[in-house]
Amino acid sequence: MSFRLYEVDPIGLAIDWVEACQQKQISAFTELYAEAAVLACECDCPGNFVGREKIAEYWQPRFALPPPRPFKLEQLWPEAAGIAVVYRYVNQPLVRVSFQFDAHGKIERSRCRPEPSSPFATALSRDFRQGAPYAPTGRRQRT
Repeated sequence: MSFRLYEVDPIGLAIDWVEACQQKQISAFTELYAEAAVLACECDCPGNFVGREKIAEYWQPRFALPPPRPFKLEQLWPEAAGIAVVYRYVNQPLVRVSFQFDAHGKIERSRCRPEPSSPFATALSRDFRQGAPYAPTGRRQRT
């Protein structure tokens, strides 16, 4: 990344993104993005959306729904190139959004995709039925 942590607060920016979603403020939401930002969606309508205007068009229908606070933050953590946010939209499955920021603290790239509802469910493969054989391997399985 091209910013220093004391100049840009990526976690704070991710929280601002979630709050703009919760309050359905499309203008505040799009201000978080750089002019030439890219949104790569792998969810319900896959595609790449380039620029604030196209990103606003993508998000506008989600902000138009009647529930007062349809977005619920589930998890937030740093990634190698930025920040990841996992949220739930109304009662839909979990979605992960990864953000990369520019030197001015604007989102220059985001990528949304479905998040497994139980990320640790596939980390272990042990049969817990009564009498099932178990032999420890001493290795962790990566998902």
